[in-house]
Amino acid sequence: MNRWLALFGGSLLLALIVGQLLRDTPGYMVRNPDGTITGDITHYVYWTRLVTLGGVQSAYGGTWPETYAVYPPVALYPLELIGTAYRWLQDPSFDPEAAQRSVWLHEAIKFVALAWHLLTACALFVLVRRATTQPLAAVAGSLYVLNPAAIYDVAHWAQPDGAHSLFSVLAIGLLSAGQVLAPWAAMAAAALAKPQAWAILPLLFIATFRLHGRLGLARGLLVLVFVSVGIAVPFFAAGRLSELLSLPGNVSSVMPVVSADAHNLWWIIVQQRGADPLFVEDSAHAFGPLTYRSAAAVLVTAVLLLTWGLYWTRRASLAEAAALGVLGWFTFTTQAHENHLFFALPLLSLAWPLKRALLVPFAIISATLLLNMLLHDQLVLEGIGASLHDPIVERLRLVNAFANVLCFLGWALLAA
Repeated sequence: MNRWLALFGGSLLLALIVGQLLRDTPGYMVRNPDGTITGDITHYVYWTRLVTLGGVQSAYGGTWPETYAVYPPVALYPLELIGTAYRWLQDPSFDPEAAQRSVWLHEAIKFVALAWHLLTACALFVLVRRATTQPLAAVAGSLYVLNPAAIYDVAHWAQPDGAHSLFSVLAIGLLSAGQVLAPWAAMAAAALAKPQAWAILPLLFIATFRLHGRLGLARGLLVLVFVSVGIAVPFFAAGRLSELLSLPGNVSSVMPVVSADAHNLWWIIVQQRGADPLFVEDSAHAFGPLTYRSAAAVLVTAVLLLTWGLYWTRRASLAEAAALGVLGWFTFTTQAHENHLFFALPLLSLAWPLKRALLVPFAIISATLLLNMLLHDQLVLEGIGASLHDPIVERLRLVNAFANVLCFLGWALLAA
């Protein structure tokens, strides 16, 4: 084994060790008025029980958060596996209260999130090595897998952001390498892992047409349909396809707010108007008759057109255009959450080995993503003697939002 493989292997091992050390942390939690504490992993336990007892096809037949999951099927299949193991090894009845108290189940859910992240790093290593050199691949994979923001997201918060990241990296990387069928198979899995992946779907469409023409695009779309149907087989078999198709509408209705604590343009605007973006619906009027949601749609469309143009005119690689598009989407969309910018990191890790200047936005986004999560993590803030409403915490959030907006604007101007 040469030193570069050793570097990457050691980084994977270190990420596993850090994940082990963080296996029992509570993750993102909030204190409820009745004194209880609930958070994201509370929902993950509900959904694990739901898909274990009823199969993944039961995920969208009830009411959020206990009996309706707001993640697509690819993110839920591993939860069904660990839920089945939990029934064999811990509690055959899968009692809901016992499940919420189970250390074993919480650790297993966190391990799934960490595993997705490690697999993404391995995919990055392979793809970057094919496109450049093994040393660059080892450095890119190591910087990604040990990224503090990514570790915080997957190992502490137990977020399965590695799922759509893995398949999106494969889609962009394999298409850049000249393939056409495998990228669209990966894109199908990405789109059915988390909704954020939908942001790069049009870019993949354009890139496939440019690289492989109409016939290649048609073949890719057929693979997309075929793989999507394969993933959805349990829903077809159970006659519950309509429930799966209800997912996009329900995802957008769970928290229809200007910003679900995402530090972006709307965070700045609403804060300056003296309101909390988390409690302002995006259907409210922003500028005259224009709602926040409508304004966001215009801006996000402009961002996507810009990134498509940068790719089409060869001013940006496919991976760079995808990463810039994700940052722009996060900067201008409504309803975004603290960790939704995560998706830009693996795409930048795929892009920067061919353009070292992209290490600058990689570093900036790593910092702003970590701060976005940290500055809304109630238990962590309390642990350091602060609170969600400390003036310094609120000022740091505003500075962080400006950093994201300026990062996008600066990057876009330099790319153009």
